[in-house]
Amino acid sequence: MELRPLIIFLLFGLFACKSDTFEDSSKIGQLKKALTTSPTKENRDLLINAYQDAVKAKPNDVSNSTLFSEMAKLHVENNAAVMGLQTLMQGISDYPTADGVADNVWMLSSIYEQNIQSPTVATIIKKLYLQVFPNGTHAATAKQALANSPNSIVDDITALGSSMYDETTHKVDFQAANDYIRVCELFALVQPKNTQSPEYLHKAGETARAVRSFPKAVAIYDWIYTQYPNYEKAAQALFLKAFTYDNDLNDKATAKALYEEFLKKFPEDDFADDTQFLLNNLGKDDEEIIKGFNEN
Repeated sequence: MELRPLIIFLLFGLFACKSDTFEDSSKIGQLKKALTTSPTKENRDLLINAYQDAVKAKPNDVSNSTLFSEMAKLHVENNAAVMGLQTLMQGISDYPTADGVADNVWMLSSIYEQNIQSPTVATIIKKLYLQVFPNGTHAATAKQALANSPNSIVDDITALGSSMYDETTHKVDFQAANDYIRVCELFALVQPKNTQSPEYLHKAGETARAVRSFPKAVAIYDWIYTQYPNYEKAAQALFLKAFTYDNDLNDKATAKALYEEFLKKFPEDDFADDTQFLLNNLGKDDEEIIKGFNEN
């Protein structure tokens, strides 16, 4: 008899979960019908928001990977191709082992080719697709598209990196830089155990700092430091993360904690003296630092 309340409670909880799921799917179904009847930006945005709510409701459900592809399609239909790219990258990043990853990678190449008009980046992503998913749904199409592209994926990524800076105007091509960052991240996402992955991430971090995309740089440095602790530049990634918080984001509290973590873990590193100097002078202006030199 004492178990009856517990059983009722558990059944109620199970029913509530099913009810929420039904409500979410029903809402999405209604919005899909509305979009079919009236394909407007407003209806697409409502459906995107519903997909986002569904992901938030069950963040650990790997089937969410397909929802990101649906959201990406809607962004493209809204003439927001870059948002579509960002959405796909998030889906690949959040659910790297999901069955839908291959299709999301392929969709990235399609958006670059058809909507961004960047065949160079599309070609790199197709090569990456073929390298990681040789038996994927789009493998035959990828082989056909790459028949006249003999360069290796490494050579192509290197060439993309070289295209970021115009030697004539001495200016950075921000689109090429962002494309390079995205390709490097994608390489590491779908091939986390590839020995080149941390090196590509390091280059992506450098590029992000160069174009003043500091939150992105911090995220990449953290990715290197946490996921590739044995990489030769893992300590440097922690230092650069701390320095970016200090010098670029002006978050002295976070910088201080990271500098101290660096000194604790890497006291003999080449950057240890620099780290100690920066820590000692954290928050000081140039005049105060010079005064400190004179006093010493």
